[in-house]
Amino acid sequence: TLPEYELIYETYGTLNAERSNAVLICHALSGHHHAAGYHTAEDRKPGWWDAHIGPGKSIDTNRFFVVSLNNLGGCHGSTGPASHNPDTGRQWGPDFPVVTVSDWVTSQARLADHLGIERWAAAVGGSLGGMQVLQWTITYPERVANAVVIAATPRLSAQNIAFNEVARQAIRSDPEFFDGWYAEHDTVPKRGLKLARMVGHIT
Repeated sequence: TLPEYELIYETYGTLNAERSNAVLICHALSGHHHAAGYHTAEDRKPGWWDAHIGPGKSIDTNRFFVVSLNNLGGCHGSTGPASHNPDTGRQWGPDFPVVTVSDWVTSQARLADHLGIERWAAAVGGSLGGMQVLQWTITYPERVANAVVIAATPRLSAQNIAFNEVARQAIRSDPEFFDGWYAEHDTVPKRGLKLARMVGHIT
């Protein structure tokens, strides 16, 4: 377990006085909190769902207050394997606790509490993000008015599980992986990651 954690997030639009117009965006496996627009000088391109989030778009920021976060364990600012482990004085690396969809949703609920949002007008997500939305309807049904689940399933088939294991092995077999301690070797297992994503997009 983690003694504490941080979640990085972006918001778009304005939260109304009743706090009833908030929409949660749940990202897929390789997604992150930057879902729309340009926010910093470092943003080389707009967010990954920019075509759908903004004034007059599908998720209309003239009507809704949109919250998009980087999941716990993610690699884009939220507490994860690259974070400092206070017990060892080094990065968590492969010692980072295993996180589940349920863990993500629990942390998202705590973020909602922090923002003063008792109930989402909608939770929206595709693929693994859609699985998080489904988990919201199971764990916190009273806190989600609408669930928008895109290209997701409540359970994986044997074939899905097998392909996921192939993807994991592609990363682990990369010589640059170093049993998960690659950051200490100032490298990244890029070849394994590329193969893993190729497998992911086939399925």
